[in-house]
Amino acid sequence: MKKLLFIINPVTAKAALTPALIDILDVFGRAGYEVTTHVTQHKNDTQETVRAVGEGYDAIVCAGGDGTLNETVSGVIGFEKKPKIGYIPSGTTNDFAISWGIPRKPLAAAEKIASGEAVPIDVNVFCGRPYIYVAAFGAFTEASYATPQPMKQSLGWSAYIFEGIKSLPSIRPIRMKLTYDGGSAEGGFLYGMISNTRRVGGFDLRMKEDISPSDGLMEVILIRQPDNPADNGKMLGAVLMQDTSSEYIVFAHTKHLRFEADEPVSWTVDGENGGAVQSGEIAVMEHAVELFL
Repeated sequence: MKKLLFIINPVTAKAALTPALIDILDVFGRAGYEVTTHVTQHKNDTQETVRAVGEGYDAIVCAGGDGTLNETVSGVIGFEKKPKIGYIPSGTTNDFAISWGIPRKPLAAAEKIASGEAVPIDVNVFCGRPYIYVAAFGAFTEASYATPQPMKQSLGWSAYIFEGIKSLPSIRPIRMKLTYDGGSAEGGFLYGMISNTRRVGGFDLRMKEDISPSDGLMEVILIRQPDNPADNGKMLGAVLMQDTSSEYIVFAHTKHLRFEADEPVSWTVDGENGGAVQSGEIAVMEHAVELFL
């Protein structure tokens, strides 16, 4: 019989998962899995548990937010024989799940894991730290998580921009030079992200058809500060329309990226604090893990 480790983050998954838990365990059992369940007790428990015992399982399924998935993936990266990974999304935004068609209903996600095939996907590495969908810095980084949910639902992408506009007068641009495959960018940036997702902060990217989880490429999106404050409206309009042809937006696909800023910069990595980093490298680990999609 195949062995499955089922990791549950109660902080994010309890409300969504509890009504369907028995049915989910039944789905895994009928698929031929012997299930061991672990409820996390503290921050980083997922990653610690996976590293300690995960290599002995055929599959690891995590229930929680994108951060729980990040910890699961980070935990298996060093294994010689990696278990396949399943994800039951139950966080607030669930960007990764929505990007790649993972059902948001827990039972439906479990059924897809039980009946589907795992596919190889890429994992990005930010200064030695694996991440699954986005590393970001700057003005709009916190806006996507700070925007009230009702406003997101009623206004969509423009709610995100509205939240960013409120903080714009107090924002100091980040002076940085970035080099990537086939190009470079330098100057003052209000926002930047290096990602492998079609959705970030609860908002779809218009260029999503050009983005794949397993093409060996990550996407670079940078928003430049206008030289003339009078052009802030044009910049915000370009962001609102996601106009990658605008002089204020840099968009590129790359396997590697190096950045160097004038001073330490605060980053978020898969929605978590990535620390203040002045220079470093970001790269793609192609087909690093297998995930049920």
